[in-house]
Amino acid sequence: MAIYLYNLLFSLTGTDYTLGRFTQFNSAIQNPTISNQSCAWFTYLKATVPPGLGDWFTPITTALTPGDWGDCVQDSGSLSLDPDDYLMVRVASLDSNAGNYLLRVTGVFGRGTSQLVVGGTDLQSPLQMNTASTPNTNPRAVIDVDGSSGPDWPGPIVSDHSWVSWLGAVHPPANNAANDYTLNIGACAYVGNATYTFGRDPRLHVGTGMMRRKHDDCAA
Repeated sequence: MAIYLYNLLFSLTGTDYTLGRFTQFNSAIQNPTISNQSCAWFTYLKATVPPGLGDWFTPITTALTPGDWGDCVQDSGSLSLDPDDYLMVRVASLDSNAGNYLLRVTGVFGRGTSQLVVGGTDLQSPLQMNTASTPNTNPRAVIDVDGSSGPDWPGPIVSDHSWVSWLGAVHPPANNAANDYTLNIGACAYVGNATYTFGRDPRLHVGTGMMRRKHDDCAA
């Protein structure tokens, strides 16, 4: 069992926001953490699942501790997952006024249309619709942090201007076949009377086969 965090940063300064993209991965960062490296996967360094979390979706309202996360991997490859691994998504901004930002995060899983695993199935998501109280094995192909209108979208965790979601556990298809997925992450930032959007689509591999490529590791 491992816990993987997909970390995305964004800014309304510079030029990335004019292209609708998150802050790009920076290989020059010598000591990458969730506070400074974007478009990257991090691994939880502790041995157990944090209290109160399990095989279900839930927003996190307390800032993550950067020192709890390591093994930074760039998202340009395919993250290899085993059944019972857990996934999280964190979106954050380093802008000085990001405490005033409102953000809605959406994720969509799909099997994709290229580089599919031979013998895989058409299951569209490795996550399930479980809740903390009710088992539900239907696939969770869409993650939507908040479905209300702009001014009611969630504000950030105050201490680090982040929005964090626990997504649940990874499940294989019924026949235990290996599957490849894309995870399209979108974020809509509501700032004043303006809306800005960002998107990214990392790939995931569940089961044996395609592993993280060594040259995709972050700088140490």
